[in-house]
Amino acid sequence: MVGVSRLTRWRVAFACAAAAILFLALMPASGGQDWFVHADKLRHAGAFVALWAIGKQARLRPAWALAAALLAFGVGIELAQALTPTRESSIGDVLADALGIAAGRWLLGGAAG
Repeated sequence: MVGVSRLTRWRVAFACAAAAILFLALMPASGGQDWFVHADKLRHAGAFVALWAIGKQARLRPAWALAAALLAFGVGIELAQALTPTRESSIGDVLADALGIAAGRWLLGGAAG
């Protein structure tokens, strides 16, 4: 991307990652067997660690605002899933999202300064 700053590229990447996660969360469930019990919680946490990492590179700050926005995004996904015929909302998923945010902050540090 000629003429586009590195920061802008990271912000576009953040928006694309959030859109991809939203799409995957709302597409019809496959109905197949999962790897293990509660494997979906691991996927939730991993997705939010990734969002934290990209958000940090995108310099979305302060850290508390990034964390709050990501948690609100997770709650929004669960509310949207409650409105779909093939998905279920779960407080456990929101807790997994929160753990992913916390793990991202712990592993990667606060938002870039």
